[in-house]
Amino acid sequence: MIWISLRTLRDRWPSFAGSLLIIALGVAQISAVGMTLLAAGRDGRDFEGALNLLGMTMVVTTFVSVFVIASTFAYSVAQRRREFALLRSLGAGPVRVRAVLYGEALLIAAAAGAAGCLLGLPLAEGLLRLMYAAGITPGVPEVRYEAAPLAVAVCVGTAVALAGVWGPARRIRRIRPIEALREASVDTGAMTFGRWVLGLGCAGLAAFIGYALVNATGDVVFVLTMGMGMVAVVAAAFLAPVLVPPAAAALSWPASFLPGAGAMLVRENMRTAVRRTASLCAPVLLTVGLSGLLAGSVSLTSAAMARATAEWTSADMVVTATGTGGLSEDVLDRLRSVPGAELAVLDVADADLGAIAAPVAFADPGDLARAIDPPAVQGSLSELREGGLVLDALVAAESGLEVGDSVEVRLPGGAGTGLRVQGVLAEGPWNAMSYAAVPPGSEVAEAAAAAGPEGPGATFLYASAGAGTGPEELRGALEEAVGDADARVDAAGEVEPGRQENDRMVAVLGALVLGMGLFCSCLAIANTLVMSAGDRARDLGALRLAGASPGQVLRVVAAEAAAVVALGALLGWGVVIGVLTLLHRALSAEVAGVPPALPWGPLLGLTAVCAVIALPSAVLPARAVLRRSVSPTGVRE
Repeated sequence: MIWISLRTLRDRWPSFAGSLLIIALGVAQISAVGMTLLAAGRDGRDFEGALNLLGMTMVVTTFVSVFVIASTFAYSVAQRRREFALLRSLGAGPVRVRAVLYGEALLIAAAAGAAGCLLGLPLAEGLLRLMYAAGITPGVPEVRYEAAPLAVAVCVGTAVALAGVWGPARRIRRIRPIEALREASVDTGAMTFGRWVLGLGCAGLAAFIGYALVNATGDVVFVLTMGMGMVAVVAAAFLAPVLVPPAAAALSWPASFLPGAGAMLVRENMRTAVRRTASLCAPVLLTVGLSGLLAGSVSLTSAAMARATAEWTSADMVVTATGTGGLSEDVLDRLRSVPGAELAVLDVADADLGAIAAPVAFADPGDLARAIDPPAVQGSLSELREGGLVLDALVAAESGLEVGDSVEVRLPGGAGTGLRVQGVLAEGPWNAMSYAAVPPGSEVAEAAAAAGPEGPGATFLYASAGAGTGPEELRGALEEAVGDADARVDAAGEVEPGRQENDRMVAVLGALVLGMGLFCSCLAIANTLVMSAGDRARDLGALRLAGASPGQVLRVVAAEAAAVVALGALLGWGVVIGVLTLLHRALSAEVAGVPPALPWGPLLGLTAVCAVIALPSAVLPARAVLRRSVSPTGVRE
């Protein structure tokens, strides 16, 4: 059967090009992660963030790869039912026909593995340079080809290909030899028993995760949000054949009032070719759903964090460094000279707290007590004394430190001091931050200012209006004092202090984690449309024989592609809106007054990107088909 697989790949190579590229990218990413791990010395705390980021990228790409490859092979099996039925009529059993599909998957995996291994080194170097430019890594280590990560990457790529083809291969047993004589192109039985079970099972799992999300607190909320979104996307993809006909009718209903038969053709093509429509909807659903979830969850959690901060600060304004350096001494002197302003300056740095490293805000204890008082389960920030440390709840749990314990705090520059734990903050929807009370001008305070995430200088400060000074008057004076320095002034509660750096890192993370996955989805959109072009030659020829001009035929093809993209986008929007509604409910249970937010800009932008990819991918192959003679339209294969 391997010879049949080779012949099929040779004759149908455009249909498999997308799958080959997707697996090659996955192999390249996995090998890049492995080579980066070895280059960082297998430990390298300085590269821990980069390795975690590359690991998340690999997980998302693997998920997307299995998703789109399964969708592509499922459509390929539907296209080739008569071909497989002919093999059955010649005596081949279901096992041997399935071997053809597995052979194709293995051949694709072998070619993709070779290409991915070659791409691994330049991809690793490019990602490390990008992360170095974004401030995630302290440098760009030397990366070289290693046998172990390449072998692991090839094995994972092969497993992804086989996992993607497993579901479609199981359907081979339902193809009967008599189907070799079938002429009808209407899809029947698109919703199989297995598809019902998997679709409803994923929907039930998504509902269970949603219940856990509503009752969750802390950092687990974001994990549950993305987990529920991924499961809901899979459920919607499995149930797409059920959703396509009514959704197609609803989408095409406004166009039914227009003159001509174009709207009717689009609607009926979508309703009768359910498998093709569902296969095209899947990558659009994935692209819009995952990206919308990331953008929306970041927006909602940022709003919740800002709202939570406003509840436990008495300050009126927050001044935050936004450039490549912190708030310099010159800027701080100008801010301190503002009449009626009471300042609390905080220097944030990653510090070693014994067994773990965590962000710690170093400040004068009097300034801290005057500016903020976050909720605590033990002790209080307002009671923090010099030489004391109040730990974030997660840091306390991971380090095992308790109130009364002493710990040696070390900064990146080597400076350190012994502090005593005087309190533990409550867990909530805000950045994990511990607070240390150190005297201004001390060695540790200066080292913390030099090791801030934005560079040397203070990270941010709280400003309170004194007697006789209003908040707006204070804001204007602070903005004037800041001048053209890289800093911004916000009202307390508009943004969580220091959140700008976190949002920048989230944006970098989102671009890296989702970038490769979304590129794979876009490849799948184009690949599925190119696959369907050859099968539609007789349909397009029939339209030409019925009197339609080439322009009219191409407009119908373009309208159908746009309608399918709109259908996939609507399913993705439904997933995003449903999951973000539950996220908003979970955050509102912890923080009152969290404003609802939906990422309409990213959702519409991603839908437009999918449409820009889909339209030429549908129209250009159809245009090539229309250049041929229409006389073979009535000839049987």
